[in-house]
Amino acid sequence: MSIPLDTGGFLRRECPTCEREFKVYAGDNDNDEEEAEAPPGGYFCPYCTIQAPPDHWWTKEQLEAARGVVAREFVAPELERLGRTLGGRVQIEEVAEPSALTESEDMRQVEMQCHPDRPVKVLEEWAKPVHCFVCGSPA
Repeated sequence: MSIPLDTGGFLRRECPTCEREFKVYAGDNDNDEEEAEAPPGGYFCPYCTIQAPPDHWWTKEQLEAARGVVAREFVAPELERLGRTLGGRVQIEEVAEPSALTESEDMRQVEMQCHPDRPVKVLEEWAKPVHCFVCGSPA
């Protein structure tokens, strides 16, 4: 499953605490490399500065798309196999194709002095301080 980036190479994320969405610069890194470089304790929300492990920043839409892929690619074939084993006595509903994720060109970019290679994008209307995703320092 691929997660789209915006035209600037930013990946949408969601804070597990305040649930606000933001974007982090992904550039040419894949998610495995990003997680390998995670600071101890994880990343920081640019809004509320809560720190959480790298696997806690998925948006609701990204998680739903992943569940859909798992249901269609793995669960449905196993249920079909079970239905055949039981001689067709079990009705299995067809699992719909999950919707493809899209990425909009929203949010404003904020450069970080502490990590200039890791800018973030935040909500246009956000007027409070923005914090670094890597170390939590204010911009």
